[in-house]
Amino acid sequence: PSAPPPHKGQAGRIAVVGGSKEYTGAPYYAAISSLKLGADLSYVFCCEAAATPIKTYSPELIVVSLLDTPPDQSERRKAIESWMTRIHALVVGPGLGRHASSLKTAGRMIGVAREANKPIVVDADGLHLIAQSPALVQGYEKA
Repeated sequence: PSAPPPHKGQAGRIAVVGGSKEYTGAPYYAAISSLKLGADLSYVFCCEAAATPIKTYSPELIVVSLLDTPPDQSERRKAIESWMTRIHALVVGPGLGRHASSLKTAGRMIGVAREANKPIVVDADGLHLIAQSPALVQGYEKA
């Protein structure tokens, strides 16, 4: 007997944290590459100014403007935790930029992903974040 058809997302759900006003291409390429390599769903968590350009590059990506949301810490944490339950792996850095609010939210996303035992890939401006706050990934074997 043949296996039942897979459901959307069973072959992988990847989240890319990046995308700023200045840099919209890098998170797009990271997210679309995950789809081309077999993942079913690819999310881009970016700042609001980057959301529309990234959405216009491809209708296949799920684009969420979360990096520069209002600073209500409890609401932001709830939103991050909600999204982290949906993904299998986190990529942090492509097009992230160095705006304080984006770096702070990216750091929170790393923390939540780490608590959920998700694999984390850090690249580009994510490396700048880790250089400033090495404790985010220090000792974590899935980073």
